[in-house]
Amino acid sequence: MIRKNPGLIKLLSTLLIVVASTAASAQEPSWVDLAVHNFGAPINTMWAEGELSFADDGTMVFCSAREDMAVAPGDPKDLYIATFDATTGSWNTPVNMGIPVNAAPATDVDPLRAGDDREPWITADGNTIYFKSDRLATTSPRNANDLFVIHKVNGQWSSPELIGFPISTNAGNEHCPAILQDGETLCFASLREGGYGGSDIYCSKPDGNGGWSEPINQGPNINTAAEEFHFTQDTSGMVYFTSARPGGYGGLDLWGSMNQGPNTWGPARNLGPHVNTAGADMCPALPPGGDTFSWFSTRPDNNLGNIDIFWTNKLNVAAP
Repeated sequence: MIRKNPGLIKLLSTLLIVVASTAASAQEPSWVDLAVHNFGAPINTMWAEGELSFADDGTMVFCSAREDMAVAPGDPKDLYIATFDATTGSWNTPVNMGIPVNAAPATDVDPLRAGDDREPWITADGNTIYFKSDRLATTSPRNANDLFVIHKVNGQWSSPELIGFPISTNAGNEHCPAILQDGETLCFASLREGGYGGSDIYCSKPDGNGGWSEPINQGPNINTAAEEFHFTQDTSGMVYFTSARPGGYGGLDLWGSMNQGPNTWGPARNLGPHVNTAGADMCPALPPGGDTFSWFSTRPDNNLGNIDIFWTNKLNVAAP
């Protein structure tokens, strides 16, 4: 007959609790995983940094209001590009993409031509960039923005080409272009007639003749009477976008919705308080690797200027 030793049993129980607690702690995310990080220098500056996207090799394109590298005095925003250094795990010093990619102000031609170039979207292969510009803006008819595209040819970026009708229109103020995971569907925001109110998100596919098919409004789970723009899709089919709809944490929040078929999306859900604040949180972007999430924000904490670019581990993004 084996005699029970109460003292030994108590000791073993205590050790098991400690081991279990230690194992659980080892699996918990660290403070680095849970934090929201400022991209820091050389990306963020004392000036406003904004809309961004990434190629598969880590190349980053974004816009900035920095005055020390602008193509012309008074230029509100220019496009910048920064290559990724895999040896240091950081981005190299950004380069202003220069003229003719960025346009200088031409208010003498039309008061709306301020030289505002922003919202770049770079394709996965790093060879094509879509963006918004006011370089062809007209006061009458009032058309503040159009969409443009550039291509890398023999290592050099081409002159911007207007993406014409039915993408760019005279009344829609088209902006925030992005390509979905299929590599061909172009989505963008527009004020054109027939929407739900404010800027709505539309998507279009190539028509096979060098143009684009009639854009399709992405429906009431995406678009509301408020503003919707920026449309970024991950490999699972989830799309992330900016919206001013009610139910958020501030004026502009980031939301997500799962794809349910062509031009069909599930109910949109707020991405939660790690990402969204009482400030403006906008322009979702997905760095290579799939485990991090980035955006720009007016959030006051850890900010180098009035608007900075931030990133966090994707585990902090509330699942839509």
